[in-house]
Amino acid sequence: MDAKDLNLNNSITPDDELEKPEGPPIQSQINARAKIIEILNRVEMRQAFTDKLLEKELNEFEEADRSLITEVVYGVLRWRYRLDWFLRQLYVGEFEDLIPDVKNNLRSSLYQLMFLEKIPPYAVLNEAVEIAKQKFNQKTANLVNAILRNYLRQQKKLEYMEMQLDVLERMAVQYSHPKWLLQRWIEYWGVDEVTHLIEKNNERPKLFIRVNHLKTDREQVKQVLEQAGLEYEEHPDFPNFLWIKDFSAFRKLDLLRQGWVSVQDVSTGLPVMILDPQPGETVLDACAAPGGKAGFIGERMQNQGLLVAIDRHFNRVKMLRDNLLRWGITTARYIQADATQLPMTLLFDKILLDVPCTGFGVLNKRVDLKWKRSAEDIENMQRLQLQMLDAAARVCKPGGAIVYSTCTIEPEENEVVVEKFLETHPEFQLENLMGELPVDYLWNQHYVRTFPHKHDMDGSFAARLRKRPV
Repeated sequence: MDAKDLNLNNSITPDDELEKPEGPPIQSQINARAKIIEILNRVEMRQAFTDKLLEKELNEFEEADRSLITEVVYGVLRWRYRLDWFLRQLYVGEFEDLIPDVKNNLRSSLYQLMFLEKIPPYAVLNEAVEIAKQKFNQKTANLVNAILRNYLRQQKKLEYMEMQLDVLERMAVQYSHPKWLLQRWIEYWGVDEVTHLIEKNNERPKLFIRVNHLKTDREQVKQVLEQAGLEYEEHPDFPNFLWIKDFSAFRKLDLLRQGWVSVQDVSTGLPVMILDPQPGETVLDACAAPGGKAGFIGERMQNQGLLVAIDRHFNRVKMLRDNLLRWGITTARYIQADATQLPMTLLFDKILLDVPCTGFGVLNKRVDLKWKRSAEDIENMQRLQLQMLDAAARVCKPGGAIVYSTCTIEPEENEVVVEKFLETHPEFQLENLMGELPVDYLWNQHYVRTFPHKHDMDGSFAARLRKRPV
């Protein structure tokens, strides 16, 4: 079946198929949906960070509208490939040539029709058409109206067309992931494994907190949560990490402001566990902001010794300092510096190098990343990662250790980087981690490797490199 078989016509505007609301659209709803389109435009055209934009832009809205905007923005970004595939079948012409305002109006409206059952279709169409009319003209409004109505008429035929696609394209459409990325992963792990992975990537993320033992203990935090009527679960392997079911309600408590807990995925704690910082040691966190791992390091050091925390950007160094002070860490020193050129002669007992990476382990949280990354980014990241390892090697004491970690599942950024580093640095050796973490989190005895669908946490990687004594 081809698109022409759907008998689509962008010029029709039938009014007899959907119930229409009486009177004009509610203005707050239009404003909220207009804000959705604006945010999506900025994410697409200016490469803006979605979470930062939402945090900045939603203060003017009531809670219901904030929830709608957040839901639709993240939903469109998570399901963009699937939405675009359907819209390409419905638009006679090149969908990619439509201006961003119109594309994102269609995407956000189609997302609501496909995924938000509580919003009636007439409301979605009415507001999409009204936005198009106010922003452009009646002709654009007619186009938006026709495409969305045709989706509602032809939904079953479109779903049949989807099922006729080849395996790779069908997976890309059904699970909304870039084809180039799926192809890579299938070559590594096979279709079945990748299907489980991308299903998990599309789920809403589980959010964990880590108890800060410099200020409280697990039992006290649990008591506060129970008194507030909040559901939580201890992680079965790492009980200081608690999954919070209703994170919006949790944020209304004072636990974060008091520094009793920090928001931290379990996967980000594993590199600190194998670093094993001890009181009295000299420790470097070379890519420290916003500070979650540095805070865990400081806690494990019990505020004894020296923790040097580095970030490239001044504003992030300030945020890092404020976070660590809130968590009660007073022995840290903060430096604005590039981790590829560490400006110091001090040698460290232990170094955490949590490098910049493609972030393909956190796609259920960073839903926009899969549309911003390319295969070339993997190669570029690898070069940067090796430069950072070279710099860290120069300031590591003989007998000291570097823990290299990422939040990606790409082998080229993980074990391949470690192997290349060891080829040029014979003074380092890869350490066996058996017995230090549950075996489920280890691969080949030497690597920490987590996957969202296997470990119910973010995808991550870590390895410990020991510098031979002189």
